[in-house]
Amino acid sequence: MLFRRLEDALTRIEALLGSEPSRQPVLSIEQQDIPDSFRQQARPVLDGLREQVTQFATILDLKPRLLSRARTVAATLSSEAIRVEDSLASQLRGYGEVDPSVAQHLDPALKHIAQTLSALASALEHHSRSASKR
Repeated sequence: MLFRRLEDALTRIEALLGSEPSRQPVLSIEQQDIPDSFRQQARPVLDGLREQVTQFATILDLKPRLLSRARTVAATLSSEAIRVEDSLASQLRGYGEVDPSVAQHLDPALKHIAQTLSALASALEHHSRSASKR
C-alpha cells in the first residue's frame, strides 16, 4: 500500500510537471473497463452539467481560483515524505510486533526515500521563491 501510494503520487507529480510518466506504473495499473456505450451516454450529460456550471459562474459573477502547480507538487512531495517516515519500523509498533529485520533492511531505504522527497520539495520551494523575486 505504501509503495503503491508513493508510485501514484509520483505519477501525479509528473503529470503536474507537464510530462509523461517516465515509467509505466508497476503497482497500480489502470484498467480501461468503461464501456463505450457509457462513454457515449455520459459525454453529453457531462457537457450539459459543465454548461450549467458556466451559467451559474456567469450569473453569480464567480471568479476562478488560481491553483499553484508548484504548491501542489511541493505539498505532495512533503506529504509522501511524512507518509514514508510514518512507515518506519519504530512507527509501526503500535500495530503489533514488527520483525526486527524491517528496521535493519527496510528502514534505511525508507529514510533515503523520505529524505529525497523532502529535498525535492525544498528545491521546488527555493526555485519558486527565486522565480517570484524576478
